[in-house]
Amino acid sequence: MTFLINPNLAHLFVIVGVMLLLLSYINAKCARLKVVMLLCLAAAGIEFVFLDVNPWAFLILALSPLPFFIAVRQAHPHNPLFLLSIIMLTVSSVYLFVDQNNRPLVLQGRAGFLATLCGACLWITAEGMRNKEGARLSNEPDSVVGFIGEVRTDIESHSAGSVLVEAELWQAHSKEPIRAGRLVRVLRQDGFWLTVKEVEKIAKK
Repeated sequence: MTFLINPNLAHLFVIVGVMLLLLSYINAKCARLKVVMLLCLAAAGIEFVFLDVNPWAFLILALSPLPFFIAVRQAHPHNPLFLLSIIMLTVSSVYLFVDQNNRPLVLQGRAGFLATLCGACLWITAEGMRNKEGARLSNEPDSVVGFIGEVRTDIESHSAGSVLVEAELWQAHSKEPIRAGRLVRVLRQDGFWLTVKEVEKIAKK
């Protein structure tokens, strides 16, 4: 079983696991993505137990999803933070495992190919969902105005959060900060962005 413990296999688990984490954030309703993501990250964790890990590269790797999460919560498509996440993930994963001369043990050509492939997949998925949402909204203008939803990620006064409305995840703004788990009513819909307001808990019938 020792042949299963090697830097290149660990790198594969890390790249796929983090990319699936980002994809599951885009498509919160896909449970299969989360299952595969957890399996990949768990396998990577096992590899880390038996391999020497570069702590600085590991720190950058752990922070690599943050620019992506920030970009998704902002109303600007093609945000450069998206590319920053891919670069941080690619570089840090390559240098996770180094020799005594600080040379990466992971095959760099293979690492570059994987990063390009996963980045393209992530981009296509994000754009596909954006276009699909736009087409749906063109046929159903103001489709969720007046509906009640649940805040999934905190909505700050300076940035957007995510809201689950009718089993669909939306990006939402509010004049006042709203914490995750609160109920909100949709006041306005601009494309696939919502303006919401917190409401009191609704008594169950």
